Amino acid sequence: MADESTDFIQQKKAELNENDARLELEKRCTERNIETVWVWRDPAIRFRIAFPNGRNKRWQFASEKTAEAFLSIDFPDTTYLGDFDAVLFKEKQTIEAYVMMNSGISRMQDLPGVRKIGYSQMELSDLDEDVEIEQKPSGSRLSMNDAWILEFSPTPDRPDLRVELGSASREFSVFSERYRRRGINRVREREPLPYGLGRFCSIRISGINVTRHDEALDILNRISGAVFFELDLQYGTDLILAPSETSDRARLGARVQQEKVQETPRNPQNQYPEKPLSLYWYGRGASGIPLLEYLAYYQVLEYFFPSFSHRDTLTKLRNELLDPRFRPDDDSNLVRIINLTSGTGKGFGSEREQLRSTINGCVTEDHVRDFISGDSVLSEHFSGKQKIKDVTNLNLADKQNDLLTSVANRVYEIRCRIVHAKEDGGKSAVDLLLPFSREAEALEPDIELVKFLAQKVLITGASRLHL
Repeated sequence: MADESTDFIQQKKAELNENDARLELEKRCTERNIETVWVWRDPAIRFRIAFPNGRNKRWQFASEKTAEAFLSIDFPDTTYLGDFDAVLFKEKQTIEAYVMMNSGISRMQDLPGVRKIGYSQMELSDLDEDVEIEQKPSGSRLSMNDAWILEFSPTPDRPDLRVELGSASREFSVFSERYRRRGINRVREREPLPYGLGRFCSIRISGINVTRHDEALDILNRISGAVFFELDLQYGTDLILAPSETSDRARLGARVQQEKVQETPRNPQNQYPEKPLSLYWYGRGASGIPLLEYLAYYQVLEYFFPSFSHRDTLTKLRNELLDPRFRPDDDSNLVRIINLTSGTGKGFGSEREQLRSTINGCVTEDHVRDFISGDSVLSEHFSGKQKIKDVTNLNLADKQNDLLTSVANRVYEIRCRIVHAKEDGGKSAVDLLLPFSREAEALEPDIELVKFLAQKVLITGASRLHL
């Protein structure tokens, strides 16, 4: 567009106040070889920064106030870590990450060693010995208006390692995507915490010797995982690392946009099997937890395995018996019958075969083609460069292979990657698909596919509503 040409952007940039903090921040970024860009978003020009994120970049918009905040902390040398709302502060050799407290502050305030503080976590190591730390009085309750910290006791083998939970540092409060995009708007009317501390919990790891992204991410994963698990065992807390706001938004953006129905809703004419419908609603309620959501929809399909596998087997058995060449006195003929009717569990055939029978029984190739080709996100995900390894590609242009078989294979392979660890299966096993990984973040289109199949099988299993 003409309005977004280089000349137009330069003109709008020249109209900015010379004291606009974004201009100074742009200079700092240039000095560090950090990519920036100015874009026009009517009615104003906006500034974007490509912060380092390992081998990738994490693009962030920076308003004038945000730029002032970055400059106020001297814009330290940092890199975001993985898909988390987490940062490595390279000069201070410190990792800090946003912690989501699903059980709330109430669980944390009862932990031994929790302190209310009136100074920044970043300054704790620099305090004079005669500075008094405000101990939390017996019976005193922490609130959102309190700054607090819990320092973990060092171990003999790593006396230099320092791990802390508590109100986020001023520096990290500036870098945290989630706090900047969500929390800051909610706390604008409240009194600020001392020294610019964030009104959210973070885990802070220092006393480490690391500057590379992958090493820092590994340390964050291992230490936070151990800390959160042991706190849960001992005190019943429920803590997890927060995914980056960018990842959240990207995942939500990949949701398939349903065509809006303009007709007034009518009374239902069908009734649906209660148990698989309950599993379907469980999947709908697990939105934002991709692995759980996927498995819930898969269980809807799994519920119908016996009926569809029996149906498929009966057809094959009938065809075998109708074959004029069938001879009941021929052992090889009888062996084929035995093989057809010998199944495991309640259905016939392996789980992969039962899934294939179920999918074949509730959708056609045209159903799947229309579903995928009707959305650009789905088309790119299934036919482009694969973001999830060890799964079957779905090529809609391939007329040689059976599309429904490919769909069944892909659905089953992802299911196996979610529930099977590599150690369980020897040479034939696959890597575990981990929560909060890039693959889990990329799972959304596959969730939409298995949800679509779950809807179709529920419709196939429906009966007329009788009251």
